[in-house]
Amino acid sequence: MAVAALLLWLCTAAVGTYLLVTAIQPGSADRSAAADPVTAGQTAAQAARSAATTRIPPPAPARPVRAKDRWDPPSLQRAKADSLPGLRDLAEFAHPALAMIGFGFWLGYVISRDRLFAAIGLGILLGAICAGLSWYAVNTRASKRAAGDAGEDPGPGKTGPPPLVPARRLLILHAAGAILTVLFVALTAARV
Repeated sequence: MAVAALLLWLCTAAVGTYLLVTAIQPGSADRSAAADPVTAGQTAAQAARSAATTRIPPPAPARPVRAKDRWDPPSLQRAKADSLPGLRDLAEFAHPALAMIGFGFWLGYVISRDRLFAAIGLGILLGAICAGLSWYAVNTRASKRAAGDAGEDPGPGKTGPPPLVPARRLLILHAAGAILTVLFVALTAARV
């Protein structure tokens, strides 16, 4: 059962790696270039006329600024915009890092059959799952915020990398693999 848990952990990590690679989006500079392409047969004057006739939506009303926040520098405004600044970056690093470290301890358990390695591997796996759930929650909130702010002019609180948009089926497959991995590892560590 320990080897089955190891193989299941490896498959879950492979799906997670594929999920991460396919969810990465190009930067905003690539999107702006692709949003307004000029066709090959179109002249510059025709492009200018079509751009002039394009209706641009009016900007959304600005959020009222409190008197004490008026003089805050942009870095402080960005920090105040997030409930926990840096959580997304921390979870994005911690989830795969903890999963790899836990995999190493579980491999040590499979080779040596020392129960201490199993207990440490289980604890690190639970930490990796908590980091993955927090990463999912923060990324979902960021993607909802980005979808809501799509028509607005980016301000000082809206800088940073775009949120990752994973494929739903892959995300469900990764979550199911993680649940089965925890079940197998917990049963093996408890020697049921």
